[in-house]
Amino acid sequence: MADYEKNRRKVDAALRKSGIVVVMNKKHVRNAEDLVTTMYEVYKAGYVAECTYRIDEGIITEAMAELRKKRDHSPADNPFLLGVGSIINPKELESAIELGFDMIVAPANVMGGHGQGKEFVKICHDNEVFCAPAIFTPNELQYFIERPDGLEPDAIKVFPANSHGADGIKGLLAPYVRQRHNGRIIMPTGGVDFETGPKFQQAISANGFTPILGMSAPLKLVEAEKKPGDVETIRKSLREFAQNFKS
Repeated sequence: MADYEKNRRKVDAALRKSGIVVVMNKKHVRNAEDLVTTMYEVYKAGYVAECTYRIDEGIITEAMAELRKKRDHSPADNPFLLGVGSIINPKELESAIELGFDMIVAPANVMGGHGQGKEFVKICHDNEVFCAPAIFTPNELQYFIERPDGLEPDAIKVFPANSHGADGIKGLLAPYVRQRHNGRIIMPTGGVDFETGPKFQQAISANGFTPILGMSAPLKLVEAEKKPGDVETIRKSLREFAQNFKS
């Protein structure tokens, strides 16, 4: 890990190329081996992998030793980037950074009563970690989308996206359409799948932003068949999603 240098631009490029972040939780992972296998198969399928702190932290810690090795040996033009989500407090944020994740995603601003959301951004950027805090209301979007102190997140997650729906997110973004915001990443998560995903993409793109979809849907078969860590089931699930998803 000492020779590896985190780079937020690499994460940004990988997200824009993939368009999808595959989110995994404890239904997809029983142990460290399952986590390594699942994240690596997601990467090989062309998506960005995000484990979550809904998985036991001990499993994540154990898995990261192997995951960092795989990342360090991945090709420079197609890096295996390690994302983590469901970070809900400063302690988990500190742990995720120490473990070496490249991308940290949160269901809110992480800091809660321990500080302001901008501090989450500053901590991540000081450690060259790509960050995506979540918003739900116009006030929260206003807080993050442009700041005079420059502490704007790399992406803005909208969670839970299914509560807004595609039309709701389109309306949420509409007042903030400015030339300077063209291409900013908006990441709807929650209720996003192969059916709703294209609608979210259209709604976000219509306002000049770049949609990156966060979802567990590509691992639906793993959950349905209760086969976490099974390579063939993971691959079949990812293939079926790719066949059904019409971007």
